[in-house]
Amino acid sequence: MARLASGAPVRTFRVKKRGVTGKVQLSEGGRLRSESTLERDLIITLDFHSDVRAVIEQPVRIDYEHEGQRRRFTPDVLAEFDAVGGHAPRIVLYEVKFHQELQERWGELRPRFKAATHYCRQRGWRFKLMTERQIRTPFLKNAQFLRGYLGIRDDPVTRGQLLYMFRALGPTTPQALLAAAYWDEQSQMKALPYLWQMVAERVVGVDLHQPLTMASTIWMD
Repeated sequence: MARLASGAPVRTFRVKKRGVTGKVQLSEGGRLRSESTLERDLIITLDFHSDVRAVIEQPVRIDYEHEGQRRRFTPDVLAEFDAVGGHAPRIVLYEVKFHQELQERWGELRPRFKAATHYCRQRGWRFKLMTERQIRTPFLKNAQFLRGYLGIRDDPVTRGQLLYMFRALGPTTPQALLAAAYWDEQSQMKALPYLWQMVAERVVGVDLHQPLTMASTIWMD
C-alpha cells in the first residue's frame, strides 16, 4: 500500500470543470487532496496497488514555452513504484482528464503534455495521461470495496480457521471456503469480512482486474 511522500503541493487547489475537491485517506496513513472525482479515483487505485510505495499530489511545476509565451503546467499526481531486479524505483507522473475534455481541448493541452514528457525523460521518469477509461476499471471497484476492510478489528481465531481450511482446499472460491470452514450461514457471514481483509492485505490472492464475487478464484499468496 502507498504512503504519503513528503512535500507540499506546488500550487493552490482549485475546482476544475466537472470536478469536486476532496481528500483521500491513504492505507498507510495521511491524506491526499484531489481536485476531481477522477483524480480521487486515480489516487485510490495507486494507493491499493501493492507495488506503489509513495504518492504525492501536484508534485512539480513544469515551466515551458509555447508560441513565444512562457507557460506553466502542474501535473496531478506522482507515484513511486517499488524497485524491481536491482533497478532504481520507477517514478510516474500522472495527469488525469476526462476523455471528452481531451477531445475538446486537445490542441490547447498537447503542448503541456509534450513539455511534461520531455521533463520526465530528462529525469528517467515516465509521464502518463489517464482518462476514465484507464482509471474506472474493475480494479478500482475492487479497491474501493476492499479498502474498507483494512481497518477492521483483527480476529486471529477466525483468520486462523480460514487459513487452515484454505491450506486443505487449495485454490477455491470465497463461497466454497466459507462453506467448508463453517457449517451454519451465520458463522459464514461473520467470517466473510475477515476473508475480505486477507484479500485486501494480499494474504489471499485473487485477480483484482476482474470483478470480485463470491465465485472468484482465490488462492494463498
